[in-house]
Order: sequence, then C-alpha cells, then structure tokens
Amino acid sequence: MTEPLLQVQDLHKHYREGRTTIHAVNGVSFDVYPGEAVGLVGESGCGKTTTARCILRLEEVTRGRILFQGTDLTALPRSRIRARRKDFQMVFQDPNESLNPRFSVRRTLREPLQLHGLYSSDAQLDEAILRVNLEPEHLGRLPHQLSGGQKQRVGVARAIMTTPRLVILDEPTSSLDMSLRIHVIVLLKRLQREFNLSYIYISHDLSTIRHLCDRVMVMYLGRIVEEGRTAAVFDDPTHVYTKALLSAIPIPDPTLKRSRILLKGETPTARVLMAGCSLQDRCGFVLDECRQPVPEYDLGDGHRVACRLAREHPGFQTAA
Repeated sequence: MTEPLLQVQDLHKHYREGRTTIHAVNGVSFDVYPGEAVGLVGESGCGKTTTARCILRLEEVTRGRILFQGTDLTALPRSRIRARRKDFQMVFQDPNESLNPRFSVRRTLREPLQLHGLYSSDAQLDEAILRVNLEPEHLGRLPHQLSGGQKQRVGVARAIMTTPRLVILDEPTSSLDMSLRIHVIVLLKRLQREFNLSYIYISHDLSTIRHLCDRVMVMYLGRIVEEGRTAAVFDDPTHVYTKALLSAIPIPDPTLKRSRILLKGETPTARVLMAGCSLQDRCGFVLDECRQPVPEYDLGDGHRVACRLAREHPGFQTAA
C-alpha cells in the first residue's frame, strides 16, 4: 500500500490573548497520499487556514506531529525547514497581498529557484508562465499591471516552480468571478496530473471542492467532524453540521426545491473548549450524550463521522 505523503497527528494550535486561550485547532488528524486532492471545508474561523499554516511551519504547533515523507517537521529547526520548503508550497487567498508589488513577474518566479539553487536560465521562467496560460510578455509586468485572474495564476506558477510534492491552496478562487474561477480550477487539475501533485484545497466553495477533490474533511471549531470520499460526504452527509453546509449550496435551477437546515444561534467562541460535540448548543438533535466526548464512528471506505447519528447509518461498523 502506498505510504502517505503527509501525516497530521493530533494537531493542536492555541493562542494566548491576555489571560485567555484561543483554541484554534483541537486534535486534528489526517493523511494525504501522493497525487491526491483533499478538501478542507468549514465556515470562517473554524481553523482551516491555521491548520495549513501549521503544516508549513508558518505557525508553531502547540501540540502534535506533522510528518512529511516520514520526517517530523515539528522537530526540525527553522534552518532545516527552509531547505525542505521546495517540497511543499502554498497558494494564498489574496494575490494582492502575497505578491510583492515591487517585483516583476520574472523576479517573482525566479526567486524560489535561486533560493533553492535550482535556477539555470530564464527558459525556466518562459516555460512556467506558459504552463499557467500566460504569455512571456507578462514576465516583465508588475502585479498592478495584471488582472486578478492573472495575478492568481502567477501565484500558482510560483508555487510549482520548485516542483513540490504538496501544494496547499487557501481559497485560491474566492476573489475571482465565476468564469475566471472555472479557468483556475481547470488549470489546477491539469497541473496536478502533469506533476502528480498532492493538494490540500481550503475553500468555502463546496461546488469547487466537489469537482476538484478526491476526499473532503469538514471542520467546525477546530475539529474535523466528518471526512470521507467526496461523493460519499456530499451524497450521504451524516453530521448535522455537514448537512447544514451542503443544504446552503445554491441550486442553478430555480424550479428545484430543497430544504434548508438552519442551525440555532451563533458559532460559539473559541475561547472555551467544549468537552463534547462542538455543535451541541446549535443542533436540533442534541442529547445528553452529545455533551460528553464524542467518538469517531466508521461508516466504511474511509467515511468517518464524530456524531451519534452515525449509529443510525446503514454503513455503521465500529466506534473508534
């Protein structure tokens, strides 16, 4: 069996704010395999981006392990992490913030190659810019001379300049209109096939997740509440939070009707870590047992759910 490229084990990230603690990520564990695209979904503030930044060691982990190709990144000093960065890269949400306004596209693409001793000639830059459906003339432009879609494609090109094994994409299409969004998604799928890339795709756009990802993980208040093959989670959601998210996806056909699942109240503060299900105060199916630590139920084929309703699922097997 193929070994995982990335293993995240019991990841915690907490921040101190005065005398209180913000529990941003609370016991997240998952694997990513070579050539696989894994989606990470959930509302703003649930810990998706913090998880990504911890994986890349842009944030220091409070507790847990991150194994990349068998090496524990959390145990490496920063000097050694920098040498490994060519193997894992990130495409950020806002290209206006992630691209240096004083760097031409040429310098932006050349810099990672030079940092890792991989630069040989500008022919590499010509090849890279064509790969993301831009023209060599764009190499001389500054970010303010590019459209939003062009800037995001430069961000994608920069991320794959060092031929990484893993690319984390943090809402890469959120600032684009629908037509440009489709072009970027098609580009990402093509690049994944060409380079056998593994993706972690962070997004609010569940429709994009469905088309791009092999597996999906649903996150709420710093925890993964449901995960599995994308088709299984989308077609047969089990956790109440997953059902609520999917019921909010817009339907193109106005004649079709669908029941919305509306959660009560507001998302609780991350300053208080609940012992049981994080959704307990918003769920219409809550019982006393939901206020106790919730096991992870196995529905088969990698579909796992942290919700007691999983016991009523026909695929229910065992409790972890």
